[in-house]
Amino acid sequence: MRYVFNYRKAMREPKQVQQLTKEYSLPVAFQLIHVINFFLFFFIVLGLGLLIRMGFPHAFGKSFLFFLIGIPIGLTVLVTKIKPEGKNLYLYFLDVARYYLQIKLPKKRFCQDHEVQWMDELQTFKPCVKVVQSNYEYVKNTDEDATEELTIDENGRRVGVLSSQESIHSHAE
Repeated sequence: MRYVFNYRKAMREPKQVQQLTKEYSLPVAFQLIHVINFFLFFFIVLGLGLLIRMGFPHAFGKSFLFFLIGIPIGLTVLVTKIKPEGKNLYLYFLDVARYYLQIKLPKKRFCQDHEVQWMDELQTFKPCVKVVQSNYEYVKNTDEDATEELTIDENGRRVGVLSSQESIHSHAE
């Protein structure tokens, strides 16, 4: 007898950090992306705090620890909660930057997922022609009664008659 196992849930489990060294481990496991976000925001806030303290030496006073720990934790929680278009915030900003650099700035234009080169040129179209039935003497508009009639053109294609036009005599020139 064969057994089929689904490892999808286990493989999609986020990476976690708990064992720091051989002798020391944390009592709780933290997700790796949260740890990376915390240290990224920690160093950014540390740099900003040092710049502010260079200008104002007495800034933050006793609240510098809250400034160094509280703000990075808050930003980490905020970044993990925000999911624009269901994506990670960093991947979303990467996609937006890629869109602006590859599509918006070069002013590319697309039609049905294919790049179109001729959109800047003036386009002219053939004028509409009246379609005449060959079987009947007069053509009825499709909105005159409940039965919708189709018109067959000279190529055998079924096309509708414009509702804003009057009846057209099929043998008129």
